[in-house]
Amino acid sequence: MKLLWIVGFVLPDAAKELDMEKIPFGGWVSEMIRELSKVDYIELAVAMKSPIKELKILKKDSIIYYYLPQNSKDHFDVYVKDALFVMNDFNPDLLHAEGTEQSYTKTFLKNWNGSNVVSLQGIINGYEPYEYGGLPLIEIMFSGSLLNFLFALSLFLNKKVNFNKRLSKEIENILKAENIFGRTTWDRAHSYFYNEHASYFSIPRTLRPSFYKKDWNIKDMERFSIFIGNAASPRKGAHFVIKALSILKKEFPDVKVYIAGNKPHKESLVDWKKMIGYPTFLLRLIKKYKVENNIIFTGILNEEEMANNLQHRHVYVMASVIENSPNTLGEAMMMGVPSVASYNGGVPDMAIDNTEVLFYRDNDPFMLAYKIRSIFLSDEKALEISENSKLRAAQTHDRKKNIKLLLNAYKTIVK
Repeated sequence: MKLLWIVGFVLPDAAKELDMEKIPFGGWVSEMIRELSKVDYIELAVAMKSPIKELKILKKDSIIYYYLPQNSKDHFDVYVKDALFVMNDFNPDLLHAEGTEQSYTKTFLKNWNGSNVVSLQGIINGYEPYEYGGLPLIEIMFSGSLLNFLFALSLFLNKKVNFNKRLSKEIENILKAENIFGRTTWDRAHSYFYNEHASYFSIPRTLRPSFYKKDWNIKDMERFSIFIGNAASPRKGAHFVIKALSILKKEFPDVKVYIAGNKPHKESLVDWKKMIGYPTFLLRLIKKYKVENNIIFTGILNEEEMANNLQHRHVYVMASVIENSPNTLGEAMMMGVPSVASYNGGVPDMAIDNTEVLFYRDNDPFMLAYKIRSIFLSDEKALEISENSKLRAAQTHDRKKNIKLLLNAYKTIVK
């Protein structure tokens, strides 16, 4: 079977061959590609949107890598001529596109007449109502602060200009999909009502290797420490965590929140975009709630650094206001880190409340603080959640089972 994967970034295994910087995401893709390359009857190629000027081809470890230049008019797209070259050169039995909302997926699907399957990462049409992260935009805009006004305006314009234009592309791509790979009731519901005729296969994610090797230990963790994996946009809900932190600080003055990512720049006229962006808004919240000494920005973490950081925290918090099935929650559960997660989207399919994870309503910082507090105060509860979450994640993210499900789906499609 000749299988062509289409992805919007350069895989880590392919990046180092051309001295490109490795990206800290896309672990599921890399792991499945590696597993597929070991299958005797699979001939595998990967087409990657790349920051280069000319198409390049590299064969390594039985995988053919096509590096496609990003389109100068749309950096989320590739050139049609390059897409056609790849499809004609490799001539696959099945085209597998990873992700739905980007232009490069549309370019390939539009110009391919053979069998196809589309993997759902998230569904941004389902994310769209939550893009402001539950922030009261009008209230912020007219709060009397010029910086808050500009921040709210920038959120509105970014959604209108950049985010919304991807919505129609995603629907077109789902409509072109003959087959869909998903993993939650939420993505099944959304994809069904856009394309009820596509065959749907549930394919759980395989995590990055480090998270199968490390285990959380209550004796080694830093007490009253919290980890969140993303604070880059309002949808990730970090503003609710900061409010919850201010509540917890009254009872636990030494509580710490570790946030994966670079520390936001302070307000500066030198870079006005950073001055009015969400990260700088978080800095103003941090100052408002007087938790400057309780928050640590870890910088961008690679796989090993992420695993090490999670391993030593008391609690992991998944604070997003909407998600499909966040990998970082799966990674925390796999290691047995006691987790508190917002109940939304496909997340309820990942765990049972109060047994494997503690759920809370995403826009309720008091409930979030209370759930974190329950783990802080009870080692027995922490150990119970830890053990149960490890068992659940081991089933969901079983590497052998997941590659078998994927291969069976491919066989069904290409019959």
